[in-house]
Amino acid sequence: MASKPYTTTPITNFPDSSPPYDENGRLVSPHPVRFPPTPPFTGFNTPLRAAHLSLPYLPISGQIPAGLNGTFYRVQPDRFFPPLYANDIHFNGDGAVTAISLSGPRLTGPAAGPTTSSKTSATATGSETTVSGATVTEGHPAVNQTGTASLLHKYVQTTRLTLEQRHNRALFGSYRNQFTDDPLVQNQDIDRTVSNTNVVFWRGQLLAMKEDGLPVAMDPETLETRQTGWDFEGQVRSPTFTAHPKLVPKAKARHAPASVHGEDGAQRTGNGVKNENGSAQEMVCFAYEAGGSAGDCSVDCVVWTIDEETGKKLGERWFKAPFAGMIHDCGVSENWVVLPLTPLKMDLERMKAGGEKFAWDPEEDQWYGVVPRDGNDERGEVVWFRGGNGFHGHVAGCYEHPTTGEIIIDLTVADNNVFYWFPPDPKVTPSASPLDPKVPLRPNKLSSPTMRWIINPHAARSPFITATGDTILVADARLTPAVVWPTNGEFSRIDERYITKPYRHFWQAVVDPSRPYDFEKCGPPAGGLFNCLGHFTWSYEHFHSSPGALGSDPSAVTPPSVPNGKSNGVGPDVPAPSHSTHTNPSTPSPSPSSLSPYGTSDIYHASPTTTFQEPTFIPSPGSKQEGKGYIIALLSHLDQLRNDVVIFDALNLRQGPVAVIHLPMKLKLGLHGNWMERAESEGWKRRLGLEPSGTAAERGRQAEEGRAVLTGGKLARRSGGAPVRHGVVGRTNRRCE
Repeated sequence: MASKPYTTTPITNFPDSSPPYDENGRLVSPHPVRFPPTPPFTGFNTPLRAAHLSLPYLPISGQIPAGLNGTFYRVQPDRFFPPLYANDIHFNGDGAVTAISLSGPRLTGPAAGPTTSSKTSATATGSETTVSGATVTEGHPAVNQTGTASLLHKYVQTTRLTLEQRHNRALFGSYRNQFTDDPLVQNQDIDRTVSNTNVVFWRGQLLAMKEDGLPVAMDPETLETRQTGWDFEGQVRSPTFTAHPKLVPKAKARHAPASVHGEDGAQRTGNGVKNENGSAQEMVCFAYEAGGSAGDCSVDCVVWTIDEETGKKLGERWFKAPFAGMIHDCGVSENWVVLPLTPLKMDLERMKAGGEKFAWDPEEDQWYGVVPRDGNDERGEVVWFRGGNGFHGHVAGCYEHPTTGEIIIDLTVADNNVFYWFPPDPKVTPSASPLDPKVPLRPNKLSSPTMRWIINPHAARSPFITATGDTILVADARLTPAVVWPTNGEFSRIDERYITKPYRHFWQAVVDPSRPYDFEKCGPPAGGLFNCLGHFTWSYEHFHSSPGALGSDPSAVTPPSVPNGKSNGVGPDVPAPSHSTHTNPSTPSPSPSSLSPYGTSDIYHASPTTTFQEPTFIPSPGSKQEGKGYIIALLSHLDQLRNDVVIFDALNLRQGPVAVIHLPMKLKLGLHGNWMERAESEGWKRRLGLEPSGTAAERGRQAEEGRAVLTGGKLARRSGGAPVRHGVVGRTNRRCE
């Protein structure tokens, strides 16, 4: 009997065709893959939901720079199950980590700088890409010529995701609002964090972070989750923890030689990058909404300092904020920590009524909390400064003027609400325009320049009574930005060896609406029109130098200092003055145009169908010169629903990428990432006894030390506070079965 022929007739009468969400947007018929047809879950934002993805030997156009040997980690929000509410937002997705491991051609001589001879087109869409006149067939990497690249991708196995996978559906509701959860998990001591904002290597662990909970510790090689609720061996007594810790040189009062070395014997920072002077490192970190539970809208804040060498806490300072708001990033100088408090306000009663946790307040100031990093202020006071309304982005650099001691902090500040899905609360700001619930929220038209704020940490201050009845110290004079550079970008990054120091170079994902964009092919740009990468170099008029500021690299000539602490020299790392832009490396070099009064800009635009995700700086092996290295970023092909990984000469973006790693699929819009040198990972593995080395006795001693480091202590409660939650999966699951 002949077999029945295969038919391609589409099935239109699905057994379950009823909408999964009711008229109020509440999930009524859970289905593992039926997501709401809203922007956070369609097009390029369609959930990937890859529980385990491994792609070895990815095709490469161009060449991985010689000497690069490490891993680029990044994390994305990626809902595993459809949300409880149809209006869910991107930031509420489950954290999923991608590890892109790179190995350039082996060095045969002195450490090489950025490879600039091979040019590729980041916009190539065919099966072949032209590289320096040769033809490279994608899918057949020439391993010996191009280097190698591989990808590993896994979910962060949070307490929350484990519970939802056990019940095969979403259990947790609106963004950071426990009152909207499923009754199965309501009113229980459960860690709700999704760990989807940043990933940082720390003492043999990969920490996945989100500021509403404690980090989750993962294996840097396998991405297996080791422990939820990582509290730094019982030392962090807060239910929350920042997603932007800073790994910085040890404070001078505590300085001691480091003993953590890579394979080449060099001292390294905890993010895989050598510190500029090889000094010992410490993590400066903070938390807001830090008192009691992670959902009580408290005004409690805390700053910690943790030693990288020993893992021990060196300092802790608790204080109150002017209001319960969002503090996403921070700046760290040699003596101070600066916390930008954004006027996104929390309200517990609004949450209980089912509303959003945050609401934009267009009438509130932006605030900056200045916290003594080392208790060096003779009064030991935390002082708050305020300026006009604005929405903080990410910090580029933060340092102290070498002659005045003033704090200089550079960050993007938008002139309106970036998080438009958290609109003003009419009960808090009656003057705000009333919202029509039938009209979908739309992005605001924004300007997002890089602003430089100069803060005198010893400025006159006075007591101030907050709305919660707390007394804080507020500077008498209001702040105004010293510089407003219209970079119109976000996700600022610097050469992180220069954190706490005067710096010249920073990079951003840039929005340039004057460039062509193919709306017909791509639709609305997912995550914003970040259609360019930008490299910005402060002019020497705006660079506060001091002798030796460019490092000890013999090839780096330190410009002569002038009495006001500024530099008027010219260093070898500065390109010819121009405002240079480039669209495609196959087109002629652009002609110079007007200079910015603040410095030079080097802009790369890929194509009308692509956008960039956050850039990350990788130092050139063997060089201490600021900015000498590479920029790595994801390029999103919005028309193909696919990504490339692009690598640029950091000081010459306009030339185009030196290497393009082609991915066969898309990754969702990620948030933050970091580079880690393989030598550092190997050094920590040996120290912690995670691989055999030496005698049996030596291995036993290392293993015992490793177990002590990898096992976090459990906290009962913070002194004088409520019990501190700890995301122990087994305990929590038993309570919800």
